[in-house]
Amino acid sequence: MTNQLVKQGDNRVNVLGVGVSSTSVSGVLEKVDDFLRKNDKMKLIVTVNPEFVMLAQDDPEFKKILNAADLAIADGIGLKLAGVKEIAPGRMVVEQLLQKGYKVFYLGSRVASEMVRKYGGACDDGEIDIKNQRRNNEILEKINKFKPDILLVAYGAPWQEKWLCVNRNRLKAKVAMGVGGAFDYLTGHSSVPPEWINKIGLEWLWRLVHQPWRWRRQLNLARFVLLQ
Repeated sequence: MTNQLVKQGDNRVNVLGVGVSSTSVSGVLEKVDDFLRKNDKMKLIVTVNPEFVMLAQDDPEFKKILNAADLAIADGIGLKLAGVKEIAPGRMVVEQLLQKGYKVFYLGSRVASEMVRKYGGACDDGEIDIKNQRRNNEILEKINKFKPDILLVAYGAPWQEKWLCVNRNRLKAKVAMGVGGAFDYLTGHSSVPPEWINKIGLEWLWRLVHQPWRWRRQLNLARFVLLQ
């Protein structure tokens, strides 16, 4: 099946109904700087990879959130099969953002407290339940008291994006971004692939070898390739 691509504004490419920006890491950093200068309502950044695209095929709510984001980063070499020219790996974006001295809050992930020790900022490393209003209010109160420039949420997709969407109007953060497993890479709990692995597009295989439990998730990558 051939994917009919539609070029959109802001270097966006339609990938099976999901708009993805063709932007380099430096381009993403410039965009974040612009968001922070405007200092208006919170900007939402999503990191879209082939797995996200396939999840969106079966989850209309998730697809709507991805398409409504202020910036949809192309996070995955497989998106080049769909015509996306510039890739900005999410973990690299996060790493470089943390070097710029922003006020950052880390939400989710068992290693959020390690991120605070290594990079500074504040965190909440507990679980979420969108339906648990008491727990939700505790998280919001902690974030809003800190008033971060950037809120990094590591609950995994699509939960992190849905949580941000539900609470967007209540969050006192300038920029929010779902980051998946980026905290694990940045704290050394997951092995970062060598640069040559990234260049030849085999990071997915590297992850599978080091995290064999991911094999079911890789089936989505196979589905994505078949649809191109």
